[in-house]
Amino acid sequence: MTGRIVTFYSFKGGVGRTMALANIAFLAALNKFRVLVMDWDLEAPGLPYYFRGLMEGADLKDLKEAPGLLDLVWNWRNGLVDARSANQVDRVLEDHRDGGAFSPFVRRIFTNRDGEGGSLDYLGAGSPQIDAPERLPYEEALARFSWPDFFDHHAGGVFLQSMRDWAKNSYDYVFIDSRTGMADVAGICTMQMPDVVTLCFVLNRQNIDGVSKVAAAIRARREDRIELRAMPMRAAGVGASLETDATARAQQQLIKIGGFSADALQDDFRALSVNAVQDLPYYETLAPFVAQDPNLDYLTLNYIRAANHLLEANFEIPEFDPDWISVIQRRLRPTHATVEYVLKLRGAEPSRALDELARLIENAVEDEIDGAELDDDYVSALVEAALGLTDYSDDPYEAVEMLNRAIDLLRDLESRHPEKWKALLVSALERCLSDLNAYLEPSEELALLEELDGLLATDTTLAGRLRRIYNRRRTARIYISEFEPDPASQTVGELTKLLKDIREIGADVKLSSDQIDDITAGDVDVSILRGDISQIHKNYRKMVDEYRTGLRKLAAAMTGFRPEFLKLQYDLNSRLARSPVEFVGSEEAAGYALQAARGVSWSASVNAMVGQFEDLARAVMRSENDENVFQFLDAAFADERRGNIQYANYYGRHPRFAVSFLSVLEDLGKRLVKGSYPRKEVIKRQIAAIATVIYSILERRRHTINDKTRSDVRERVERVMNMVAPDDQSWRSAHVPLPRPKRSE
Repeated sequence: MTGRIVTFYSFKGGVGRTMALANIAFLAALNKFRVLVMDWDLEAPGLPYYFRGLMEGADLKDLKEAPGLLDLVWNWRNGLVDARSANQVDRVLEDHRDGGAFSPFVRRIFTNRDGEGGSLDYLGAGSPQIDAPERLPYEEALARFSWPDFFDHHAGGVFLQSMRDWAKNSYDYVFIDSRTGMADVAGICTMQMPDVVTLCFVLNRQNIDGVSKVAAAIRARREDRIELRAMPMRAAGVGASLETDATARAQQQLIKIGGFSADALQDDFRALSVNAVQDLPYYETLAPFVAQDPNLDYLTLNYIRAANHLLEANFEIPEFDPDWISVIQRRLRPTHATVEYVLKLRGAEPSRALDELARLIENAVEDEIDGAELDDDYVSALVEAALGLTDYSDDPYEAVEMLNRAIDLLRDLESRHPEKWKALLVSALERCLSDLNAYLEPSEELALLEELDGLLATDTTLAGRLRRIYNRRRTARIYISEFEPDPASQTVGELTKLLKDIREIGADVKLSSDQIDDITAGDVDVSILRGDISQIHKNYRKMVDEYRTGLRKLAAAMTGFRPEFLKLQYDLNSRLARSPVEFVGSEEAAGYALQAARGVSWSASVNAMVGQFEDLARAVMRSENDENVFQFLDAAFADERRGNIQYANYYGRHPRFAVSFLSVLEDLGKRLVKGSYPRKEVIKRQIAAIATVIYSILERRRHTINDKTRSDVRERVERVMNMVAPDDQSWRSAHVPLPRPKRSE
């Protein structure tokens, strides 16, 4: 037994056609039949909205954007056009005859929960991007598709017959959603595909005249091979005399022009009418989901009566699992908070705020899927609150996932309306990269940076180009840190072109001092990045040349103490100081190390200086001039209180780090005690204080450190202390309190 294909057709939209189809299809699936719904309303597809309660928002979005009918007809056409032999044409035809071309485009909406059969599948209008044959947006691909050419030159009738045969063999019922519009599509849905055409109309003159003429055209073309049914919509709710008048006129026209028999029409008006109801939800959904009791619900009873008459069936309304209905109603619940409420969540109890914000974001996603107009201030507030919660949430990684969901919402909005949402998406990505750096894996950071660059690529303003320069610098540095020189080189090439373009703009436009500094910083960083790439390739000569070039660029441009310039200066000097001695001489390397220490800005480079202290110290100690050692220590330990803490915390993390650092301090101390310097005693006290605090930190962890390791650390501390503070034995008592900077510092 083959299935039945039923088209629901309306002369004008908005008469309840799609809602009737969706409800009847769902009832058929509930009654254990295999059901397929096809959205042939290609100009304004909207069938998926009615099934929103049956799936989560993300799944509904996938359903809406799944490849469908427009993809299929383009694939058929492209396959025939590209065929170069009779065998290739046969393969295209055979793939469609056996249904292999259609099945992959079907999406499952619903499977009967009792496991005893019954399913609801969906074949949509088409995906957002169509191979036509070049990749085009859906609307453009639809406008470009020639239906006459499809039938006249590409065997469109064979395609439709194959689809019809596949659908009838695979399903018990196939419901097609169609409306007036493109003549060829309307013809497909009313004359070529269906066994039954259900004409949906409201009782006004335009609808009655329209469907009567459509009925006449179908009968003239297909005679009695297609069954025609009349389905009045919203048939109650107006004055009794007007209702009777309109009904009489509709029946007269459908009999006289449409060719209906009087008895059949009377039966349809009695059994297929879907009456108007009060309090119908403003959003599309299935009637049983919004009824307190589906067995008593007026609209649900209308649809079950219509389904049984139309399909000659005996459907029943099943008992619904209350928990399942609760889940569906939660998905349907329209929830939209105020901007003020959303922003207040940043100060609420973290776990509650996280749950509440996640709910609001999910509702916004569903609203976007449903085509609602989301206010940009509201979406901005959602993203702002999500960013704020990552700072103090009990579960920062869960908060980051929620933020990703908010940004996904922005991505969806931007893809549909870039002119409205692009700036906000760019801002959100920049905030994410700035505030969440600690939580991002390199691959995640790269993906965000590349996405951001793609969004900024069309911004030809000076500010837009400067933002791209900053982001490309960061991108190249990540590639270098991941030892990927090829993409790093490509990114540096893009960066170089951006700098060239912006200099050309600067020749015609007066740049501000900040903009000039940004360009200089980018130019200097290009030299650092090229040097770092050369280091990966072990081309040390080129590496050193690039670093020296960067220093020359910086020296020519520096007129003040901009923190970024100081950091770049430190980076260049520290890199040159740590370069192989055969390419940078001992005295020269010591000079670079000394300049690095002198140029440290505690707000920008102190962490780098602390981490690189041992390498820089060894570079200084290769010099024969003890004065360099003193100058280096004096610069490195310039901030007595704050610096002591940072050195001690960094090198007190692990005994191995402590032993290595203390060994370097000992070697430095040997050079220091030889000479006579104005601040010699101050530096010795600082060395003693750092060694003491390191010992204290590790001593507090003595239960996790073995005796030999403790002995090694103690021996190193003792040697340093005996050299710089031989009379101070207080360190032996351990547990020396860690000095803390004053609040003002």
